[in-house]
Amino acid sequence: MKPLPTLTCLQAFEAAARLGSFTAAARERHLSHSAISRHIQTLEHWCDAPLFAREGPRIALTPAGHALAQRLADPLHSLYQALCSPQEVLAVQPLKVFTLSSIAGSWLLPRLAAFQQRHPAVELSIETGHEMINLPPHQPTVALRYGTFSRAGLATDLLFSERFSVAATPAWFEQYGTQPEHWPAPQMLRHQSTPWPSHAPGPGRQRPALPLASGIEFNDMMLLIEAATQGLGVGWMRTGLAQSYFRSGQLRRLEGFSADNDKFYWLAYRSELASHPTIAAFRDWLLQEARGGFGTEQPAEPGQTAPARNPG
Repeated sequence: MKPLPTLTCLQAFEAAARLGSFTAAARERHLSHSAISRHIQTLEHWCDAPLFAREGPRIALTPAGHALAQRLADPLHSLYQALCSPQEVLAVQPLKVFTLSSIAGSWLLPRLAAFQQRHPAVELSIETGHEMINLPPHQPTVALRYGTFSRAGLATDLLFSERFSVAATPAWFEQYGTQPEHWPAPQMLRHQSTPWPSHAPGPGRQRPALPLASGIEFNDMMLLIEAATQGLGVGWMRTGLAQSYFRSGQLRRLEGFSADNDKFYWLAYRSELASHPTIAAFRDWLLQEARGGFGTEQPAEPGQTAPARNPG
């Protein structure tokens, strides 16, 4: 049996796989970029397979790398627990998460079991609300938000983007048809911060003008989606939030009538608490989950800083 790779090699690979960056892994492990690269090359030689696909500064796990990362997760965590004192392992580490109920219900909660399995000592408290409150000092607290907000005093990580689509029940389309310019305005459901486009979304220049929507107005996108499932109208909705309704057949997305959105999902926390162990653990896990985007939509590169415009 050939000798096992060093723990340093395994930790370098785990950090690069989790963070999606050799540079970020080097910063976390307090090593140089070249040292991380050498450790991963050593591991690739041991595995006799490439673990990362490299395209300039960007990296992505190969199938072999993804499989190795999954196999290493539990052993490395078990090793960490074995080396820590029982007091350190069992110590409760509170973390409060402020977010929207729509994000919590449709994206965060289905994934939380994996986080709890990896960090059983973290005691989570989830609080929902539409207002972006001030995050308290000296307390491990994060906010998972969508759209624009003031970033003063906050560190932020971009998680992913999302598209908007036109959707209604199959029965609604049977009654009113699939030509948006002919839809009755009182049947076009509205969201307070996301108005309908003025013209039918989709490619091409010949896009017919839409009626000025005058249907029921909501301040919560999940309520709008629920209203659409009840047959109350057609919605211009966030595609990721509605994925489960599309899969079940409760809602039908009108093919070709979708558009990109200039808002993003963010993780925010106080700048001075960026290195807090509990926040760092949640952030690293969340960025890893965010690589899959929201539903089937193409994700933004997780961990990026803000686009050129300043949200908020």
